[in-house]
Amino acid sequence: MHLLDARRGCLLVAVLAVTTLPFYYSRRVVAAPAEPSAAPVAAASAQVFALSKLLAERQKSGRSWLEFLRVPSLSAGVYSLPKGATDPQTPHQQDEVYHVLGGKAVLTVEGRDYPVEGGSVVFVAARAPHRFRDITEDLTALVFFAPAETE
Repeated sequence: MHLLDARRGCLLVAVLAVTTLPFYYSRRVVAAPAEPSAAPVAAASAQVFALSKLLAERQKSGRSWLEFLRVPSLSAGVYSLPKGATDPQTPHQQDEVYHVLGGKAVLTVEGRDYPVEGGSVVFVAARAPHRFRDITEDLTALVFFAPAETE
């Protein structure tokens, strides 16, 4: 479950551990720490991230990509490209979901163009050639890979 809490600027990523036994389901959710974090988390069943901290950490790094979550079934990060930039992406081995937080661009997937802007949510299948182009406003997106992205 992924929820963007716009009122608090926090992203809640809950990874539920589910054990299936005959006629019985056991769910375990561990409470998130009081302070939201921008550091990658791999073991907690639930973690809260402050979006403002993630964006600041990504900017401070000077890189376009900041991964903040990695578990075997999922990885997530913040991706930003300035107006007029060239997107250096190559196809990934994982399915991918972009939630565009702000900016305007065209996402080309297998030769087909999709205009995107703040609020757009886009699924891109594994191994599909894709990249952002015609970035007319600084672009920032939350990106989710399933399973976790490999290099």
